[in-house]
Amino acid sequence: MKLVKDLTPSGILYFWIDENSEKISPDIPTFQLAEEWHTRFVFSQYTGEERRQSFLDRRKDQYQRERLDESIFASRENPEGRRKADRHVDVDIDLVVDKLKVYYS
Repeated sequence: MKLVKDLTPSGILYFWIDENSEKISPDIPTFQLAEEWHTRFVFSQYTGEERRQSFLDRRKDQYQRERLDESIFASRENPEGRRKADRHVDVDIDLVVDKLKVYYS
């Protein structure tokens, strides 16, 4: 899955595409909502027994992550977590830059 950032007449929006470059999410107005959509999507794809009670990962809180890093008992193997839903999300394809170049050239 890749996160795409696009510019439309109504503003910047985000959406997710699969490995075939097919859109798999609705248009999402903010990065935070795109990150949340990704987490819920990954959870929905899991077919085993779910033990977590919350979709939110405590490591996504910057203050708590810093405290865990300072702890002598912190695991350094997977600082972002083992699950795909725990990993940091970045924009993979930014279409905004190319569209803005058209307007300003």
